Amino acid sequence: MAWNEKRSRERVKKNDFSDFDINVQDLSRSMDFNKLGKKDVRRAEGVHLYVDVPNFHRAVDDAGNDKQKQRKLVRASSVLRRIQGSLMGDDDVGDIQRQTVRAHGLVFKPYNGKDTTKDGDRAKQAVIHAITQNTYVLDVFNSVFSDVRNFSSAVGLASGTSYICNIGKTGKRELISLGTCANLAAKIIGGRDSVTITDSMYDVLPECLQGEFVKDKIVADVQIYRATGVRWSRNTELAEELGVDWDEGKWKKETEKHRDNLPLDQINISEATTLIDVSNLTERNCKRTEAVTFCADLDGFTRYVQEAETDDKVVSLIRQFHMIRAEFHSVVGTDYDGLALQHRGDCILGILHLPSGNGKHEDRCKDVVDLAIGLQSSMEHVLNDHLTDREDIHVAVGMDVGKVIVSRLGKQGERITICFGREVTEAERLQVISAAKQMRISSEIYDQLVDEDVTEEFTKRGSAYVATNLTFPKLDEKKEEKAAVAGSLGASVSNGRIKVTTAATATATRPWHNSKPWRSE
Repeated sequence: MAWNEKRSRERVKKNDFSDFDINVQDLSRSMDFNKLGKKDVRRAEGVHLYVDVPNFHRAVDDAGNDKQKQRKLVRASSVLRRIQGSLMGDDDVGDIQRQTVRAHGLVFKPYNGKDTTKDGDRAKQAVIHAITQNTYVLDVFNSVFSDVRNFSSAVGLASGTSYICNIGKTGKRELISLGTCANLAAKIIGGRDSVTITDSMYDVLPECLQGEFVKDKIVADVQIYRATGVRWSRNTELAEELGVDWDEGKWKKETEKHRDNLPLDQINISEATTLIDVSNLTERNCKRTEAVTFCADLDGFTRYVQEAETDDKVVSLIRQFHMIRAEFHSVVGTDYDGLALQHRGDCILGILHLPSGNGKHEDRCKDVVDLAIGLQSSMEHVLNDHLTDREDIHVAVGMDVGKVIVSRLGKQGERITICFGREVTEAERLQVISAAKQMRISSEIYDQLVDEDVTEEFTKRGSAYVATNLTFPKLDEKKEEKAAVAGSLGASVSNGRIKVTTAATATATRPWHNSKPWRSE
């Protein structure tokens, strides 16, 4: 199957979510955002926190195609996920999502009072927790998991208003956050052993913490501050002043316990020869496959979220988000047999791994470019008709190809789908540096494309190739214009008569051949 405009319009019309009853409330003591229903949205004031392992892609490279090394990496990732969650629980940090080994949390306590905000208290608690996470990885985790490359650790934090909601069907729901502060926290993550914060957080920190930070660069028009090398094992006086009781021995025992509960011989990594059934995956049952990874982000959506002044506007935006998400999932899963693996705010991470086998490289690369064009086509020619006055929402896509491992980590009912490989990191990077309406592909994908009309749309930028505003209807127009310019006329003599033909009539004589499957029938 392939993208088809008529089918896309029918899907969006059926699933525009205009009658979707959404309940927007401020996050309060009596609410648990980890148990939100599909129609519940919580407005949260707090600090978004991303704990990252900046050198994880190097650990993936170390593992290569060695299954035993891959098992060690899966086990290490699983244990890290569990301990990160335990650390968040101890510090009363909301656990939002895991993105492979990147943990996303929210410091939303203490809640604002009737007359005063608690920005300073939340900023202080968030920085303390960030130092704890770095201390754990660098001092404890790496000593226990000496059989994999030492993990780096870095944390980005940004404060503000965001909206927390659960999306997806029962059993496959994902907790996501929408808002500028969540995006910014991920963007400002620094290098090894660093904690990076925004100027608004720095201004309300106690002096003892301010002294650990230095002014750094400006990101997204926001001044950031960075502290490097701050750990409780080194900065004992700071820990005492802040009342932090870091128990290294306790966390080492916890880490060793989780490691020993997941023996390497119980981790099965098998090749995916059919479409991966994500619901069957666990940390003991993983799939490895040649795949093209894609990362598609809604450019402009966050700005509308941040500018929403009333609950009615928030409700309208969330409805539109569900509509866009539903259509994107249909393009990925129905039109192209791809897998949408994870939502990260308004960004989708997925893979296309069919047809399976090393000899199908060219087919997968062609199909994933068609998939990306399908996403752009749905966004520009269908979805935008339903976005009323929100005219600046578009999609940016990054793609790379290579071997990936797909698994689900965590306990039953709390498992999170992960996908890791160097190409996953690269697809994310290519998306981040892409503008609205762009798709950016690696040179490995570009080299597999054979359709000249498609390759002509891409321009080399650095080591990648970029196409802007490439959709199937516009590709169709381009092909028709080229045919018109070329004339595309032919003549033949049959039974004494001269017959004039065009490329269009020639194609029509081969009804089984559809060179433009995206066209409405």
